[in-house]
Amino acid sequence: MWVSAIDASDRLHGDGEAVLEQLISGRLPMALTTDLVLDETLTILKRRGARIPSIQHIANNLLSSPLLRVIYVDEPLFRQSLLDFGKYEQLSFTDAVSLALMTRHKIREIYSHDKDFDLKGIVRKERP
Repeated sequence: MWVSAIDASDRLHGDGEAVLEQLISGRLPMALTTDLVLDETLTILKRRGARIPSIQHIANNLLSSPLLRVIYVDEPLFRQSLLDFGKYEQLSFTDAVSLALMTRHKIREIYSHDKDFDLKGIVRKERP
């Protein structure tokens, strides 16, 4: 969702922008993400041609935002993610980390275009 919110040329930019607007307006609670999701986001932006100073600016804005809490993967989260990675073969490891984080924090909803999150007990949304 972060890539579509940030990259105006992304075909799903409208969805990402809508989520961001709801977050900024307070109609959505604080967002929770992981360092691995941010890693993927910055890497995709670079592959799409974004300049490093722009990517650094985006990263610093995300890290300092009161609307976003970044969870850094610790060993217990990593180990649970390995279990989820084995259980749900359709998930990338980064997605398995997100799932383990959701379980840890009792989160049921995720804003994502990734249909791999269409799992029992998870409510995947593409727009607010």
